[in-house]
Amino acid sequence: MEGIEVIETEWGSPLHRELIAHKATLRAEWMKSDEAAEEGRRMLDAPKLEWERVIQPRPRRKKIPIYTWQRLSR
Repeated sequence: MEGIEVIETEWGSPLHRELIAHKATLRAEWMKSDEAAEEGRRMLDAPKLEWERVIQPRPRRKKIPIYTWQRLSR
């Protein structure tokens, strides 16, 4: 992922709040774009998904040996 600037900041710091506000601005601009409208149309035209069945997994046996300890009397 070359060319991507990584910025580390504290949660709630002024820089963090600025980055979150910038992200919200970009998201709002994108939602108004023709690209977002086209993606919405493609999602509406996509075939619907339906559940066919639910597969119940077989119960697994523990493969880790379990040891019980007992105190030896002297």
